[in-house]
This record gives sequence, structure tokens and C-alpha cells, in this order.
Amino acid sequence: MEEKRGSFGSRIGFLLATIGFSVGVGTLWRFPYICGEYGGGLFLLTYIFFMIVIGVPLFTAEVSLGMASRKTPVGAYQTLSGKKGWGIVGLFNMVCIVLVAGYTIPVYGWIINYIIATPLGTFTQMDSGQVAEYFGVMSGDYVRVLVMIAVNCVLTMLVVRKNLQSGIEKIAKILLPTLAVIMMAIVVIGLMQPGAMEGVKFLIVPDFDSFSGEAILTALGQTFFSLGIGMAVALVFGSCQKEGELNAVKNSTIVSCAVIFVAILSGLMIFPMVTALGLEMQAGPGLTFIVMPNVFNAIPGGRMWGTLFYVAFFIAAFSSGIAGWEAIIQFLIDQFGLTRGKALIGTLGIVLVIGIPATVSDPLFNFFDMLTNNVFLTLGSFFMCIFVGWIWGIDRFAETVGITENKTLTQILGLVIKYLAPLIVIVFSLSLFGII
Repeated sequence: MEEKRGSFGSRIGFLLATIGFSVGVGTLWRFPYICGEYGGGLFLLTYIFFMIVIGVPLFTAEVSLGMASRKTPVGAYQTLSGKKGWGIVGLFNMVCIVLVAGYTIPVYGWIINYIIATPLGTFTQMDSGQVAEYFGVMSGDYVRVLVMIAVNCVLTMLVVRKNLQSGIEKIAKILLPTLAVIMMAIVVIGLMQPGAMEGVKFLIVPDFDSFSGEAILTALGQTFFSLGIGMAVALVFGSCQKEGELNAVKNSTIVSCAVIFVAILSGLMIFPMVTALGLEMQAGPGLTFIVMPNVFNAIPGGRMWGTLFYVAFFIAAFSSGIAGWEAIIQFLIDQFGLTRGKALIGTLGIVLVIGIPATVSDPLFNFFDMLTNNVFLTLGSFFMCIFVGWIWGIDRFAETVGITENKTLTQILGLVIKYLAPLIVIVFSLSLFGII
């Protein structure tokens, strides 16, 4: 079964595929507007703090479960505990990634539409009100969006139909460097605009007036969402690493730092241009699909830079999407003994069963989003900490990731996994439901 599921051909392949999952829509889309809403520089510092102090230990813990068991989530928890009941935690992980892979597909359709519309000059003669109207009409044109979704599904299937090395690992080595080059080019163009340094200042200079306890919790939530902790992908990819791989802590640190780098780049892509033109930041789709077309209308070569912006956005989303599909495929192979082809068809069906209703119903989209972030993500993360810290044990965890000789690091990671992270997740969950 293990040979059937396949493994990564190299450490760099694992890193790029994992980073590709983590720098998806959550980083490129969500980070800039919540950073803008919660104080810029101070929010960024808080986010970086959580990424290192909480993100690295929990990401390492999740990867270690896959490394030790060589199984996907349900099987991993059952194997390492010796009890079938613990498989429910793995099921939380799988439900979470299934929901994410499904309900986010409308966003892929919107991005592809903008990749086509921008170079054609669709937005060139539009004012801000007309751009907003265009997005409303386009996102409500379900036939058009579903056609774009079909394009994305075909592209995704072309990648994940192959084994791990020939599919996601190979494409990640192309997509991630391309994404970095495009983002840095757009950052340079943005910084050349008059008044752009105000946007840079906003990103790096703390604004205490806009910061609050809610901002701290939002930064924590962004950490979980950025790294995909509790979404099964880290565990599945950990199970596909080569035997003898003992760089889990280093790998997790590299992934976290890469996500932080992309988050900063996304801020530098957007803040300087938006502030230079005197435009306002918007939450959700508004920033990417309404504000940014106005930005590109106002700068030299805007049609080209706008196209590259949406291509970069699609690369980030696509890299995340193929990783999610891969995790579901591996789970179906591992849990039900399916061939890769049958697992791929099953994954397509699961994604569409969730994604099509989410496309045509905003309440369902928001409901799936709430379930993912407020229920399955937090429950999966909490019980993962309890399992690794108290059931499987920090000693076995340390042995799996090769840090038994480093007592200080083992103690620090153990403290975070056993005590600090569960407490933080509890506080975070209570705040989500307005209890505190």
C-alpha cells in the first residue's frame, strides 16, 4: 500500500509542495486585508511571533504523525494509539480539508475569469463603482463561474492524476519560483509609484490605535489557516517523506518562514499601490477583485501588471488546491484501497458535491467557511496537541523527528504542544463563539 501511495523524491520536493499548500488564498488574499484592519506593522509582528512560537511546533507535530505511522490521518491516529476511537481526530482533519477543497472552488473560477478579462482591457474604462458592479454580476453568473471551475478542475486533475513525484512535486518546483518572481516584480512596480512609501510605512510601523485583543486572536487564526494546521495535508505529506528523514523541525521552520515571506510580499504588493492612489482597503473579495483593478487602471502598464497579479494569485491558489486534492486522494487510497484513478474520480465528486452548492449559495459558502475555521480546524488542532503531548508522548515525538539529543528543544516543543497550544486553542475557540 505504501508503495502504491508513493513518496516524495527529495526534501526540496516536500518543502515546495508543502509551502505551495500554505501560501494559497489564505496568505495572498486574506493576510493583506486583515493586516490592514488590525494595525499594520503591529499585527505583522504578532503574526510572525505566532508563526514561530505556535506554528512551528504544531506543524512539526502534525508532520511527525505521518512520519511515524506512514499512514493518512485516520490510520495514523489509530496506529499510533492502538485504539480505533482516536481515528475520529483524523476524521476531523479530513473533513476540514474536504470542506476547504470544496467550498473555495468559486474563488478559483473568479480568478480565472479575471486572468482572461484583465488583458482584454475589460476594466480599463471602468470607475470603482463599475468594477464593483462587474464583480457582483460576474460572481452571480453561475454558468460562467462553473465553466471556469471546470477549467480549474481539469488542470488540477492533470497534475494529481500522476504519482506524487511526477505530479505535485514536479509542478511545485515550477510554480513556486514563478510565483516569487512575479510577486517581487509587482512589488518593485508598486514601490515606484508616488506616495508608495506610505504603504510600506503602514506595513512595518506599529499602529497601536488599531490594535486590540481581537487583533491578537485574528493573528492566531491566520497562523492556523496559513499553515493549514489540522487540515491533514502536513500529516499526509509527512507520511510520504523518505524513510530516515529527520529534518521535521528544520522543515517546519523553513515552511513557516516561507509563508511569512510571502505574507510580507503580498502586503508589499498591495499596500503601497493602494495607499499611493488614495484607495481604501476592503475585506474579503473586495480587495482583490474590486480595489486592485482600480489600482491597475491608474498605473503605467496596468493591464500587464494586473494580468501578472491575477496569474500570481492563481498560482498560489492552485498550489494550495492540488495539495488539498492530493491529501484526499492519498486518504482514499490508504483507507479504502482504491487505485489512484478511482481515488481521483472520488475526490472530484466530493469536491463538486460541496463546491457547486457553495458556488450558487452565499449562505452555504459562509456556512462551510464557518465550519472549517470555527469547528473542524480548532477541534482537529486541539486534539492533535492532546494526542501528541499526552497519548503518543513527547519522547516518541522527539525520536521521530530526531531531536532526542537536544533536550532543550525537546522541552520547549513539549511545553508548547502539551500546555501552551491547547490553552490558546481553547481561548481562541471561546472567542469565536463570543463566550469570552
